[in-house]
Amino acid sequence: MERLRKGAVQLTSSLPSLLISIPEGVLDLGWGHPSERLHPLAAMQRAVAHMFDTTRLDALQYGAFQGFGPLLDSLATYLSHEPAYNMPVEPESLFLTGGASQALDMACTLFTRAGDTVFVEEPTYYLARNIFADHHLRVVGVPTDEAGLRTDALEAMLNDGSLPKPVLLYTIPTFQNPTGSVLPADRRQALVALAQTYGFTVVADEVYHLLHYGPLPPPPMVSFDTSGSGTVISLGSFSKVLSPGLRLGWVQAHPRLIQRFAGAGMVVSGGGLNHFAAALVHSAIQQGLLTDNIATLRRTYGERVKVMDSALRARLPDDARFAVPGGGYFFWVTLDGLDTEAILPLANQMGVSYRPGQAFSDTNAFSNALRLSFALYEPPELEQAVERLAGAIMSYRANG
Repeated sequence: MERLRKGAVQLTSSLPSLLISIPEGVLDLGWGHPSERLHPLAAMQRAVAHMFDTTRLDALQYGAFQGFGPLLDSLATYLSHEPAYNMPVEPESLFLTGGASQALDMACTLFTRAGDTVFVEEPTYYLARNIFADHHLRVVGVPTDEAGLRTDALEAMLNDGSLPKPVLLYTIPTFQNPTGSVLPADRRQALVALAQTYGFTVVADEVYHLLHYGPLPPPPMVSFDTSGSGTVISLGSFSKVLSPGLRLGWVQAHPRLIQRFAGAGMVVSGGGLNHFAAALVHSAIQQGLLTDNIATLRRTYGERVKVMDSALRARLPDDARFAVPGGGYFFWVTLDGLDTEAILPLANQMGVSYRPGQAFSDTNAFSNALRLSFALYEPPELEQAVERLAGAIMSYRANG
Protein backbone atom coordinates (compact mmCIF):
# COMPACT_ATOMS: atom_id res chain seq x y z
CA MET A 1 0.00 0.00 0.00
CA GLU A 2 1.71 3.17 -1.20
CA ARG A 3 0.92 6.55 0.34
CA LEU A 4 0.06 9.16 -2.34
CA ARG A 5 -0.84 12.14 -0.21
CA LYS A 6 -2.22 12.79 3.22
CA GLY A 7 -5.41 10.79 3.65
CA ALA A 8 -5.20 9.05 0.23
CA VAL A 9 -3.92 5.55 -0.53
CA GLN A 10 -3.56 3.41 -3.61
CA LEU A 11 -4.79 -0.17 -3.34
CA THR A 12 -3.96 -3.02 -5.67
CA SER A 13 -6.97 -5.28 -6.35
CA SER A 14 -7.03 -8.75 -7.82
CA LEU A 15 -10.71 -8.39 -8.74
CA PRO A 16 -11.50 -8.31 -12.49
CA SER A 17 -12.46 -5.07 -14.19
CA LEU A 18 -14.29 -6.61 -17.18
CA LEU A 19 -16.89 -9.33 -17.63
CA ILE A 20 -15.04 -11.08 -20.44
CA SER A 21 -12.38 -13.65 -19.53
CA ILE A 22 -10.57 -15.72 -22.16
CA PRO A 23 -7.63 -18.06 -21.54
CA GLU A 24 -4.35 -17.11 -23.18
CA GLY A 25 -4.05 -18.54 -26.69
CA VAL A 26 -7.76 -19.31 -27.12
CA LEU A 27 -10.01 -17.66 -29.72
CA ASP A 28 -13.35 -17.77 -27.93
CA LEU A 29 -16.30 -17.45 -30.32
CA GLY A 30 -18.70 -17.91 -27.41
CA TRP A 31 -18.68 -14.27 -26.32
CA GLY A 32 -21.30 -11.92 -27.77
CA HIS A 33 -19.15 -8.85 -27.14
CA PRO A 34 -17.83 -6.21 -29.57
CA SER A 35 -14.12 -6.14 -30.30
CA GLU A 36 -12.04 -3.45 -28.61
CA ARG A 37 -11.51 -1.34 -31.71
CA LEU A 38 -15.28 -0.95 -32.13
CA HIS A 39 -15.64 1.03 -28.93
CA PRO A 40 -16.19 4.62 -30.18
CA LEU A 41 -13.76 6.29 -27.78
CA ALA A 42 -13.23 9.54 -29.72
CA ALA A 43 -16.95 9.93 -30.36
CA MET A 44 -17.80 9.40 -26.70
CA GLN A 45 -15.17 11.94 -25.66
CA ARG A 46 -16.87 14.50 -27.91
CA ALA A 47 -20.25 13.52 -26.50
CA VAL A 48 -19.02 14.00 -22.92
CA ALA A 49 -17.75 17.49 -23.72
CA HIS A 50 -21.01 18.36 -25.47
CA MET A 51 -23.04 17.00 -22.56
CA PHE A 52 -21.33 19.18 -19.98
CA ASP A 53 -21.50 22.20 -22.29
CA THR A 54 -25.27 21.81 -22.71
CA THR A 55 -26.80 20.03 -19.72
CA ARG A 56 -24.29 21.30 -17.16
CA LEU A 57 -25.28 20.05 -13.72
CA ASP A 58 -28.48 18.29 -14.85
CA ALA A 59 -26.50 15.15 -15.70
CA LEU A 60 -25.27 14.90 -12.10
CA GLN A 61 -28.68 15.15 -10.40
CA TYR A 62 -31.36 12.54 -9.75
CA GLY A 63 -33.30 11.89 -12.96
CA ALA A 64 -37.02 11.78 -13.76
CA PHE A 65 -38.83 8.48 -13.21
CA GLN A 66 -39.41 7.69 -16.90
CA GLY A 67 -35.88 8.69 -17.81
CA PHE A 68 -33.96 11.75 -19.03
CA GLY A 69 -36.62 13.72 -20.92
CA PRO A 70 -34.36 15.08 -23.69
CA LEU A 71 -33.17 11.53 -24.51
CA LEU A 72 -36.74 10.24 -24.58
CA ASP A 73 -37.45 12.93 -27.19
CA SER A 74 -34.28 12.43 -29.25
CA LEU A 75 -34.53 8.62 -29.12
CA ALA A 76 -38.17 8.73 -30.24
CA THR A 77 -37.21 10.95 -33.16
CA TYR A 78 -34.25 8.75 -34.06
CA LEU A 79 -36.26 5.51 -34.03
CA SER A 80 -39.12 7.11 -35.96
CA HIS A 81 -36.72 7.82 -38.85
CA GLU A 82 -35.00 4.41 -38.76
CA PRO A 83 -36.02 2.34 -41.83
CA ALA A 84 -35.83 -0.85 -39.74
CA TYR A 85 -38.47 0.53 -37.34
CA ASN A 86 -40.92 1.74 -39.99
CA MET A 87 -43.24 3.18 -37.36
CA PRO A 88 -43.75 6.46 -35.49
CA VAL A 89 -42.37 6.36 -31.94
CA GLU A 90 -43.68 8.71 -29.28
CA PRO A 91 -41.64 9.67 -26.17
CA GLU A 92 -44.58 8.60 -24.00
CA SER A 93 -44.08 5.02 -25.23
CA LEU A 94 -40.46 4.84 -23.99
CA PHE A 95 -38.86 4.14 -20.60
CA LEU A 96 -35.10 4.24 -20.04
CA THR A 97 -33.46 1.28 -18.31
CA GLY A 98 -30.04 0.08 -17.21
CA GLY A 99 -29.94 -2.23 -20.26
CA ALA A 100 -32.13 -5.00 -21.66
CA SER A 101 -31.27 -7.44 -18.86
CA GLN A 102 -32.46 -5.02 -16.21
CA ALA A 103 -35.58 -4.35 -18.26
CA LEU A 104 -36.32 -8.09 -18.41
CA ASP A 105 -35.77 -8.38 -14.67
CA MET A 106 -38.13 -5.44 -14.07
CA ALA A 107 -40.76 -7.01 -16.33
CA CYS A 108 -40.59 -10.18 -14.22
CA THR A 109 -40.90 -8.14 -11.03
CA LEU A 110 -43.86 -6.13 -12.29
CA PHE A 111 -45.84 -8.74 -14.23
CA THR A 112 -45.19 -12.10 -12.54
CA ARG A 113 -45.28 -13.85 -9.18
CA ALA A 114 -43.26 -16.86 -8.02
CA GLY A 115 -44.64 -20.02 -9.58
CA ASP A 116 -45.96 -18.34 -12.74
CA THR A 117 -45.10 -19.73 -16.15
CA VAL A 118 -43.10 -18.03 -18.89
CA PHE A 119 -42.97 -19.44 -22.41
CA VAL A 120 -39.68 -19.08 -24.30
CA GLU A 121 -38.40 -20.04 -27.71
CA GLU A 122 -36.58 -23.34 -27.91
CA PRO A 123 -33.67 -22.55 -28.20
CA THR A 124 -33.45 -19.20 -26.43
CA TYR A 125 -30.88 -16.77 -24.97
CA TYR A 126 -29.29 -18.86 -22.25
CA LEU A 127 -28.68 -16.09 -19.68
CA ALA A 128 -32.32 -15.01 -19.67
CA ARG A 129 -33.06 -18.30 -17.94
CA ASN A 130 -31.07 -17.07 -14.89
CA ILE A 131 -33.39 -14.07 -14.59
CA PHE A 132 -36.46 -16.29 -14.74
CA ALA A 133 -34.92 -18.59 -12.11
CA ASP A 134 -34.28 -15.61 -9.82
CA HIS A 135 -38.02 -14.90 -9.93
CA HIS A 136 -38.90 -18.58 -9.38
CA LEU A 137 -40.74 -18.83 -12.69
CA ARG A 138 -41.51 -22.04 -14.54
CA VAL A 139 -40.00 -22.00 -18.04
CA VAL A 140 -41.65 -23.88 -20.92
CA GLY A 141 -40.11 -24.04 -24.39
CA VAL A 142 -42.04 -23.41 -27.62
CA PRO A 143 -40.81 -25.11 -30.81
CA THR A 144 -39.08 -23.04 -33.48
CA ASP A 145 -38.04 -23.53 -37.10
CA GLU A 146 -35.80 -21.62 -39.52
CA ALA A 147 -38.21 -18.65 -39.33
CA GLY A 148 -38.32 -18.50 -35.53
CA LEU A 149 -41.11 -19.21 -33.08
CA ARG A 150 -43.82 -21.47 -34.49
CA THR A 151 -47.10 -19.73 -33.74
CA ASP A 152 -49.04 -22.84 -34.79
CA ALA A 153 -47.24 -24.87 -32.11
CA LEU A 154 -47.80 -22.06 -29.60
CA GLU A 155 -51.54 -22.03 -30.28
CA ALA A 156 -51.70 -25.80 -29.81
CA MET A 157 -49.87 -25.46 -26.48
CA LEU A 158 -52.25 -22.72 -25.33
CA ASN A 159 -55.17 -25.05 -26.05
CA ASP A 160 -53.55 -28.00 -24.28
CA GLY A 161 -55.26 -28.34 -20.93
CA SER A 162 -52.32 -30.27 -19.48
CA LEU A 163 -49.95 -27.31 -19.85
CA PRO A 164 -49.89 -24.24 -17.60
CA LYS A 165 -50.90 -20.96 -19.23
CA PRO A 166 -48.12 -18.37 -19.54
CA VAL A 167 -48.09 -14.99 -17.87
CA LEU A 168 -45.22 -13.86 -20.11
CA LEU A 169 -43.83 -15.06 -23.43
CA TYR A 170 -40.18 -14.13 -24.00
CA THR A 171 -39.09 -13.92 -27.63
CA ILE A 172 -36.12 -12.62 -29.63
CA PRO A 173 -37.90 -12.00 -32.92
CA THR A 174 -35.14 -10.27 -34.88
CA PHE A 175 -31.75 -11.93 -35.51
CA GLN A 176 -32.50 -14.35 -32.73
CA ASN A 177 -29.92 -15.37 -30.17
CA PRO A 178 -28.68 -18.05 -30.80
CA THR A 179 -30.11 -19.00 -34.22
CA GLY A 180 -30.09 -15.66 -36.06
CA SER A 181 -33.64 -16.26 -37.34
CA VAL A 182 -36.07 -13.43 -38.12
CA LEU A 183 -39.74 -13.87 -37.26
CA PRO A 184 -41.87 -12.96 -40.32
CA ALA A 185 -44.48 -10.23 -40.08
CA ASP A 186 -47.41 -12.65 -40.30
CA ARG A 187 -46.11 -14.66 -37.33
CA ARG A 188 -45.53 -11.46 -35.35
CA GLN A 189 -49.13 -10.48 -35.98
CA ALA A 190 -50.33 -13.98 -35.06
CA LEU A 191 -48.27 -13.99 -31.85
CA VAL A 192 -49.70 -10.67 -30.67
CA ALA A 193 -53.22 -11.85 -31.52
CA LEU A 194 -52.67 -14.99 -29.40
CA ALA A 195 -51.39 -12.85 -26.53
CA GLN A 196 -54.50 -10.70 -26.68
CA THR A 197 -56.79 -13.74 -26.87
CA TYR A 198 -55.14 -15.76 -24.09
CA GLY A 199 -54.17 -12.87 -21.82
CA PHE A 200 -50.38 -13.04 -21.63
CA THR A 201 -47.77 -10.34 -22.24
CA VAL A 202 -45.13 -10.63 -24.95
CA VAL A 203 -41.64 -9.50 -23.94
CA ALA A 204 -39.74 -8.98 -27.19
CA ASP A 205 -35.95 -8.75 -26.75
CA GLU A 206 -35.05 -6.68 -29.82
CA VAL A 207 -31.52 -5.54 -29.01
CA TYR A 208 -30.21 -6.57 -32.46
CA HIS A 209 -32.98 -4.90 -34.46
CA LEU A 210 -30.80 -2.03 -35.68
CA LEU A 211 -27.87 -4.31 -36.62
CA HIS A 212 -29.04 -5.51 -40.04
CA TYR A 213 -26.56 -6.36 -42.80
CA GLY A 214 -29.00 -7.42 -45.50
CA PRO A 215 -32.74 -6.92 -46.09
CA LEU A 216 -34.57 -4.89 -43.47
CA PRO A 217 -36.37 -6.94 -40.80
CA PRO A 218 -40.09 -6.49 -40.11
CA PRO A 219 -40.97 -3.65 -37.72
CA PRO A 220 -40.56 -4.24 -33.97
CA MET A 221 -43.08 -6.48 -32.25
CA VAL A 222 -44.68 -3.54 -30.47
CA SER A 223 -45.85 -2.12 -33.80
CA PHE A 224 -48.26 -5.07 -34.09
CA ASP A 225 -49.86 -4.32 -30.72
CA THR A 226 -53.26 -2.77 -31.44
CA SER A 227 -54.73 -3.42 -27.98
CA GLY A 228 -56.14 -0.57 -25.98
CA SER A 229 -53.99 -1.18 -22.91
CA GLY A 230 -50.81 -2.88 -24.15
CA THR A 231 -49.85 -6.50 -24.82
CA VAL A 232 -46.22 -6.15 -25.98
CA ILE A 233 -43.09 -4.91 -24.20
CA SER A 234 -40.19 -4.35 -26.60
CA LEU A 235 -36.65 -4.12 -25.21
CA GLY A 236 -33.87 -2.13 -26.88
CA SER A 237 -30.27 -1.49 -25.85
CA PHE A 238 -27.41 0.88 -26.56
CA SER A 239 -25.02 -1.93 -25.59
CA LYS A 240 -25.13 -3.34 -29.11
CA VAL A 241 -25.14 -0.07 -31.06
CA LEU A 242 -22.96 2.30 -29.00
CA SER A 243 -21.11 0.84 -25.99
CA PRO A 244 -22.04 -1.96 -23.56
CA GLY A 245 -20.34 -0.11 -20.69
CA LEU A 246 -23.04 2.56 -20.83
CA ARG A 247 -25.50 0.04 -19.29
CA LEU A 248 -28.39 1.88 -20.91
CA GLY A 249 -31.39 0.62 -22.80
CA TRP A 250 -35.08 1.28 -23.27
CA VAL A 251 -38.54 -0.25 -23.05
CA GLN A 252 -41.06 0.55 -25.77
CA ALA A 253 -44.70 -0.21 -24.98
CA HIS A 254 -48.19 1.22 -24.59
CA PRO A 255 -48.07 4.27 -22.27
CA ARG A 256 -50.10 2.38 -19.66
CA LEU A 257 -47.36 -0.25 -19.41
CA ILE A 258 -44.66 2.42 -19.45
CA GLN A 259 -46.23 4.03 -16.38
CA ARG A 260 -46.01 0.70 -14.55
CA PHE A 261 -42.25 0.70 -15.16
CA ALA A 262 -41.93 4.36 -14.17
CA GLY A 263 -43.90 3.70 -10.98
CA ALA A 264 -41.78 0.74 -9.84
CA GLY A 265 -40.58 1.03 -6.26
CA MET A 266 -36.87 1.21 -7.02
CA VAL A 267 -37.49 3.92 -9.64
CA VAL A 268 -39.62 6.03 -7.33
CA SER A 269 -36.96 5.65 -4.64
CA GLY A 270 -33.91 6.31 -6.80
CA GLY A 271 -35.12 8.28 -9.78
CA GLY A 272 -34.35 7.67 -13.44
CA LEU A 273 -32.14 4.67 -14.18
CA ASN A 274 -28.57 5.45 -15.29
CA HIS A 275 -29.36 9.13 -15.66
CA PHE A 276 -25.75 10.22 -16.37
CA ALA A 277 -25.40 7.74 -19.23
CA ALA A 278 -28.76 8.87 -20.60
CA ALA A 279 -27.59 12.49 -20.76
CA LEU A 280 -24.42 11.31 -22.50
CA VAL A 281 -26.31 9.29 -25.13
CA HIS A 282 -28.62 12.23 -25.78
CA SER A 283 -25.55 14.29 -26.69
CA ALA A 284 -24.30 11.47 -28.91
CA ILE A 285 -27.61 11.42 -30.80
CA GLN A 286 -27.69 15.21 -31.11
CA GLN A 287 -24.23 15.20 -32.67
CA GLY A 288 -25.03 12.40 -35.10
CA LEU A 289 -22.57 10.04 -33.38
CA LEU A 290 -25.09 7.24 -32.90
CA THR A 291 -25.98 7.29 -36.59
CA ASP A 292 -22.31 7.21 -37.56
CA ASN A 293 -21.49 4.40 -35.15
CA ILE A 294 -24.36 2.18 -36.27
CA ALA A 295 -23.26 2.66 -39.89
CA THR A 296 -19.73 1.59 -38.91
CA LEU A 297 -21.02 -1.46 -37.05
CA ARG A 298 -23.26 -2.53 -39.93
CA ARG A 299 -20.36 -2.25 -42.37
CA THR A 300 -17.86 -4.00 -40.07
CA TYR A 301 -20.11 -6.83 -38.96
CA GLY A 302 -21.38 -7.31 -42.50
CA GLU A 303 -17.82 -8.00 -43.62
CA ARG A 304 -17.25 -10.40 -40.72
CA VAL A 305 -20.37 -12.33 -41.66
CA LYS A 306 -18.95 -12.84 -45.14
CA VAL A 307 -15.57 -13.94 -43.76
CA MET A 308 -17.08 -16.44 -41.33
CA ASP A 309 -19.51 -17.77 -43.92
CA SER A 310 -16.65 -18.39 -46.35
CA ALA A 311 -14.46 -19.98 -43.67
CA LEU A 312 -17.22 -22.28 -42.43
CA ARG A 313 -18.01 -23.45 -45.96
CA ALA A 314 -14.35 -24.07 -46.72
CA ARG A 315 -13.31 -25.73 -43.45
CA LEU A 316 -16.20 -27.52 -41.76
CA PRO A 317 -17.34 -31.02 -42.74
CA ASP A 318 -19.96 -31.42 -45.46
CA ASP A 319 -22.66 -32.27 -42.91
CA ALA A 320 -22.37 -28.86 -41.22
CA ARG A 321 -25.54 -26.84 -41.71
CA PHE A 322 -26.08 -23.16 -40.99
CA ALA A 323 -27.92 -20.11 -42.29
CA VAL A 324 -26.07 -16.88 -43.00
CA PRO A 325 -27.43 -14.32 -40.51
CA GLY A 326 -28.80 -11.06 -41.90
CA GLY A 327 -27.98 -9.23 -38.67
CA GLY A 328 -27.07 -9.64 -35.02
CA TYR A 329 -23.94 -11.44 -33.78
CA PHE A 330 -24.29 -15.18 -34.34
CA PHE A 331 -24.04 -18.23 -36.57
CA TRP A 332 -25.94 -21.34 -35.41
CA VAL A 333 -24.24 -24.48 -36.75
CA THR A 334 -25.50 -28.08 -36.54
CA LEU A 335 -23.53 -31.25 -37.33
CA ASP A 336 -24.83 -34.80 -37.65
CA GLY A 337 -24.18 -37.04 -34.65
CA LEU A 338 -21.78 -34.62 -32.93
CA ASP A 339 -22.05 -33.81 -29.21
CA THR A 340 -20.75 -30.25 -29.14
CA GLU A 341 -20.49 -30.19 -25.35
CA ALA A 342 -18.36 -33.32 -25.35
CA ILE A 343 -15.99 -31.93 -27.97
CA LEU A 344 -15.55 -28.55 -26.21
CA PRO A 345 -12.54 -29.57 -24.01
CA LEU A 346 -10.69 -30.78 -27.12
CA ALA A 347 -11.57 -27.57 -28.95
CA ASN A 348 -10.18 -25.53 -26.05
CA GLN A 349 -6.94 -27.53 -26.21
CA MET A 350 -6.72 -26.64 -29.89
CA GLY A 351 -7.21 -22.94 -29.13
CA VAL A 352 -10.87 -22.30 -29.92
CA SER A 353 -14.11 -22.14 -27.95
CA TYR A 354 -17.85 -21.64 -28.51
CA ARG A 355 -21.24 -22.05 -26.80
CA PRO A 356 -22.64 -25.60 -27.06
CA GLY A 357 -26.25 -25.89 -28.20
CA GLN A 358 -27.42 -27.49 -24.94
CA ALA A 359 -26.75 -24.20 -23.15
CA PHE A 360 -29.75 -22.70 -24.93
CA SER A 361 -32.29 -25.29 -23.83
CA ASP A 362 -33.88 -26.26 -20.51
CA THR A 363 -34.35 -29.78 -21.85
CA ASN A 364 -30.74 -30.32 -22.96
CA ALA A 365 -31.78 -30.35 -26.60
CA PHE A 366 -29.59 -29.23 -29.53
CA SER A 367 -26.61 -31.34 -28.46
CA ASN A 368 -25.44 -31.34 -32.09
CA ALA A 369 -25.49 -27.53 -32.39
CA LEU A 370 -23.13 -24.72 -31.46
CA ARG A 371 -23.27 -20.94 -31.48
CA LEU A 372 -20.42 -18.91 -32.98
CA SER A 373 -20.10 -15.14 -32.52
CA PHE A 374 -18.29 -13.01 -35.10
CA ALA A 375 -18.51 -9.80 -33.01
CA LEU A 376 -15.35 -10.05 -30.92
CA TYR A 377 -12.61 -10.80 -33.46
CA GLU A 378 -11.14 -9.34 -36.63
CA PRO A 379 -11.44 -11.30 -39.93
CA PRO A 380 -8.00 -13.01 -39.79
CA GLU A 381 -8.75 -14.25 -36.26
CA LEU A 382 -12.18 -15.49 -37.33
CA GLU A 383 -10.60 -17.51 -40.13
CA GLN A 384 -8.05 -18.95 -37.72
CA ALA A 385 -10.74 -19.80 -35.17
CA VAL A 386 -12.81 -21.69 -37.76
CA GLU A 387 -9.70 -23.56 -38.90
CA ARG A 388 -9.05 -24.65 -35.29
CA LEU A 389 -12.70 -25.63 -34.84
CA ALA A 390 -12.60 -27.76 -37.98
CA GLY A 391 -9.44 -29.43 -36.71
CA ALA A 392 -11.08 -30.22 -33.39
CA ILE A 393 -14.11 -31.76 -35.10
CA MET A 394 -11.97 -33.87 -37.39
CA SER A 395 -9.78 -35.05 -34.50
CA TYR A 396 -12.80 -35.89 -32.33
CA ARG A 397 -14.45 -37.92 -35.06
CA ALA A 398 -11.21 -39.68 -35.95
CA ASN A 399 -10.62 -40.74 -32.34
CA GLY A 400 -14.22 -41.11 -31.21
